[in-house]
Amino acid sequence: MERCDFASVMAIIKKYISENNDMGQLDFLYSLFDDFVSSDEGRDFDFDNGLVCRWMNGQAKVSPRITKYYTDEQHQRNLARDIYQNILPVMFDSGMAVQKIYELVIGEESISERKKMELIEPCPCENEKEDADFIAPVLYFSMDRDFVKRDAQTKKLLACGDLSPVLAGFIMGNEVPKPCRYFCGREQELERLHEMLSDQGKVFLYGIAGIGKSEIAKAYAKQYKKEYTNIVYIIYNGDLRQDMIDLDFIDDRPDESEEERFRRHNRFLRTLKSDTLLIIDNFNVTATKDSFLPVVMKYRCRILFTTRSRMDHYATMELSEISDKTALLKLMGRYYSEAGNHESELLEIIDTVHWHTLAVELAARLLEHGILEPRTLLQKLQEEKVALDSTDRISIKKDGKPMKETYYGHIHTLFSLYLLSEKQQMLMRNMVLIPLTGIACRRLADWLSLPDLNLINDLIEMGFITPLSGRCVALHPMIQEIAQTDLKPSIVNCMLLLSKLQDICLHRGLDITYYKVMFQTVENIILLAEKDDLQSYLRFLEDVFTYMDNYHYEQGMNMILQEMQRLLEQPAAGTSEDRALLLDYRASREKDQEKAVKLDEDALALLPIISTENALLVSNIHSNLGARYRKMQKYDLARHHMETGIQIMEKYQPAAMKMTVLLRLRITLSFYAIPENLIVACMPYANWHERSKKIIQICAVITRWCRRR
Repeated sequence: MERCDFASVMAIIKKYISENNDMGQLDFLYSLFDDFVSSDEGRDFDFDNGLVCRWMNGQAKVSPRITKYYTDEQHQRNLARDIYQNILPVMFDSGMAVQKIYELVIGEESISERKKMELIEPCPCENEKEDADFIAPVLYFSMDRDFVKRDAQTKKLLACGDLSPVLAGFIMGNEVPKPCRYFCGREQELERLHEMLSDQGKVFLYGIAGIGKSEIAKAYAKQYKKEYTNIVYIIYNGDLRQDMIDLDFIDDRPDESEEERFRRHNRFLRTLKSDTLLIIDNFNVTATKDSFLPVVMKYRCRILFTTRSRMDHYATMELSEISDKTALLKLMGRYYSEAGNHESELLEIIDTVHWHTLAVELAARLLEHGILEPRTLLQKLQEEKVALDSTDRISIKKDGKPMKETYYGHIHTLFSLYLLSEKQQMLMRNMVLIPLTGIACRRLADWLSLPDLNLINDLIEMGFITPLSGRCVALHPMIQEIAQTDLKPSIVNCMLLLSKLQDICLHRGLDITYYKVMFQTVENIILLAEKDDLQSYLRFLEDVFTYMDNYHYEQGMNMILQEMQRLLEQPAAGTSEDRALLLDYRASREKDQEKAVKLDEDALALLPIISTENALLVSNIHSNLGARYRKMQKYDLARHHMETGIQIMEKYQPAAMKMTVLLRLRITLSFYAIPENLIVACMPYANWHERSKKIIQICAVITRWCRRR
């Protein structure tokens, strides 16, 4: 009779698991030893796929850490509970499994009669609870007893013709995990992936984290398994060469060196034909960072990589969000039992998380097990986005490992921006403020004073920045929200960008073609950046406002006015000059001239004492008042304020000749009813440092011409 060991007990249990509920070896053990992996003793324990395969095949003894844990009687009772809750529900005939295990124990000659009677005491079992109470002690006994390694004959696998050798039982622990039970909405992508693999042989499936790349790979393996002799699954661990060494071949010798094992493994893998599919999951590295990639690309078998990185020199397929909102709603219904009663709120939640697959799943799980109602969760997601402040911990399985974290914790770990270098984080932090419609690469480099595009290109390859047509780049909305939460852009840590934009705005006579993307960036600064330097921020807003006026960018100007109003309502914020300037800006937007005049007069009242520091501002306000009075046909008041402005400049800012000249030009134009757009015609001569006299001559010519009329 067969020996009653861990491998034989596991073989019986797995034999009676329903095909619809069949799970991979790792999933099986995580469910079986749930109490252990949730405890302090097992929290840092990872089930190595190759080693687990050896346990299941009787080639290695179960880890002493697990066996020692279940020595405790209470832990054995917890093992019975886990079997009852996690294993028996997925079996189609647990009674027959119990009968086979019973026969295994009774027929084992090396077990004493007394021990047999102790193990079979719960039998005959009348329900699943008694089934679990019987299986648990037998399982513990099979792990705790002396270990006898089973014989394993190495299969001689030689490739012949166009077919690969059958690898089942030869390479251990590399079976493809089953896709999520609720996998849906990717039918077209699966067909396209199969076509590309058939045509190209090697395909990189790329997309942002959490979009479902690994699940697509698993689903592909399940759907097309009959078309392949072998499918080998590898989770990339940072070094392809080492991953090939770590493959568990049945004939590996414990005394051979890694170099010998590599040569033997690599030689064998090169013999595999196109009827073998090699899946390399989570290949999240740029093409230049793994020197062994060119070697793997020469293998004759088909290879599917899943990656966040862009591999532009190879065949690639980009995976975007699931386009069918109905499929996402169905996915939420799998995790949230009351989904049918809240369809409208769930659809809004899907939009709010940008159709991101993992975020949709997390939201549904949070609704099922948390205290938030759909409408409340929607409002919090709209306000807090990925920084959702919820202490409810959500259990999920990612890349074969169970994880239990808050909503924010899962998202934060998924993208891991904290692992980027300091320069890369700087770029991502500033990219948060760039509009989602994108920006030209070279303009971004100029704004951030980058010496070249290498830093941008690296982040494109790593999948953090999305390339757009026309050599432009942008962030995915989900990544923008995560970068804002994790990297916290502020006035201080984005000062380089703000200073560059401010410098452009100070050249008011300079016309630019990219003003829209610049103004949208300013809007994002207002909305997204932390205001940790109010004085610098106010200077920035004040300078940008006047530049926006050149382009009649109403939306941005109104946003700046609202922001300045909000800031200056705080008594400690800003100065009298800032408040006066805000009133003058508001006056410039006012259609009612009397109200505009009142605002400018209030502005002057805030500046009763004129000094060298505020002379330019006071002079401008007087000039603006003069222009407003002229429109109201109050010429004496208009002349008074314009002359006052000139006098202030001549007294306090004699070196600022260009402003004086401009004021004289405005007076001339105002009183002779010449359209103000004539100033534009004079601008080619308006190099204030060299040709101020030319402007005065123009004023004189205009004056004489008007008098002759």
